[in-house]
Amino acid sequence: MKKSLILLTCLLMLICSPANAADCKNPVEITWSTIAGFYTDAMSSFVSSFEEKYCAKVTIVNIDNSQLYNKQIIEMIGQTGAYDVVTLETAEKADFAENGFILPMTDFFADKKELLEDVSPTLRAMTVEYKGDVWGLPYYTYTAGVFIRQDLFDDPIEQAAFQKRYGYFLTPPKTWDQHRDMAEFFTRKAGDKLKGETLKKNFYGVGLMAGRFPEIQDELSAPLWGMGSDWLTDDGKVPVKDVAYVLERYLELLKFAPPSALTVTYDGVMNQMKDGQIAMTHGFFLDQWPNAVKTEELVPGAKISAIEAPGKMAYVGGFLLAVSSSSNHPEMAKKFVAYIGGKEIQRQFAEMGGATTLTSVLTDPVFNSPEKRTATGQYATLNKVFSSMKGFQSNLFACPYGAKIYNTMQIPLQSAAAGQLTAIEAAQQLAAEVEKICGGACPIAK
Repeated sequence: MKKSLILLTCLLMLICSPANAADCKNPVEITWSTIAGFYTDAMSSFVSSFEEKYCAKVTIVNIDNSQLYNKQIIEMIGQTGAYDVVTLETAEKADFAENGFILPMTDFFADKKELLEDVSPTLRAMTVEYKGDVWGLPYYTYTAGVFIRQDLFDDPIEQAAFQKRYGYFLTPPKTWDQHRDMAEFFTRKAGDKLKGETLKKNFYGVGLMAGRFPEIQDELSAPLWGMGSDWLTDDGKVPVKDVAYVLERYLELLKFAPPSALTVTYDGVMNQMKDGQIAMTHGFFLDQWPNAVKTEELVPGAKISAIEAPGKMAYVGGFLLAVSSSSNHPEMAKKFVAYIGGKEIQRQFAEMGGATTLTSVLTDPVFNSPEKRTATGQYATLNKVFSSMKGFQSNLFACPYGAKIYNTMQIPLQSAAAGQLTAIEAAQQLAAEVEKICGGACPIAK
């Protein structure tokens, strides 16, 4: 990956116009605050080409994901102008827009509709649109599906044993009831057999992100949305019975997950997959495909597939690039948003294995060819998720208190996973906390 970044950076430097560099005497300086890690490492390699093209100087401020919201919100409240471009998770968009922390870009995109419409309507509704305005562009999506060990599902011995035990064929799960059955079926002890071979260590049916991290609510969103419910009802309240029902079924899955489920998030689950410990994930971020597919190199005979979540409903989200209302150079900042989220850079991002946000790139045969499988093997599934969920919008992401609610949710949910609360107690505690945050029923923008 590092070699790819170096080669790509060199290429960009070669293709940039020397004339532009020579003419740029007083570059416009902007600062981009964003999440530290691969997301930014990849995008930072494209910054030099933007600087050359627009006579700009971009300073990237890398912030750990756990601190990003708090650090950005402090600067926004103080209107310090410290950041020109901010990076927002899905639940934060309404918060920043409602409080005037970011600028609408509706007029800016008026003559760039082709670019805006290249973002799937589903992803646009979740990450970009609020109260009839456009607030930037997503540059990376962590939309979820499910990763499975396809070799296990295709094995004749396992297929026959499953059908005998459960009375139906072993195929990738289409419902959460089937997912539960398969998680139970594939859970084995050391000494048991899997695909006809004796296991040297325990094997588990599912990997779960049940640690004290926000990702536990992302997992639970898929079955909750799939049953036609949401984290907030149309009248702004937590549907306690629905949340308790989904959570109770999730807690049952813990019996079929590695004991470390209570301490890990997505990277821990990927380590379990690559170590040959689990048969599949729950609702899981498809951007982790390049990580998941490494299992095929590390576990003899393994074959990984990315599928839609049971019920064809899953967590949809992405990192939104938006322009701070206190920016000293808002027009340059808007150009930067359009550049990073645009087709040229998104195609190059795809070449590096990034989870692009543009439909034209997701559906390009170049990125769905066999030789691209290890980098972009999740693209076809991502596009299916967006198509299946067209028209869906979560009230959580249409609430100006969505970010505060999202950052609170993990506490009661993980407490239930740890056995400290029952499912109904956790749902009731969540409802009480949400009511406290909103000062009553939460406002929902439609």
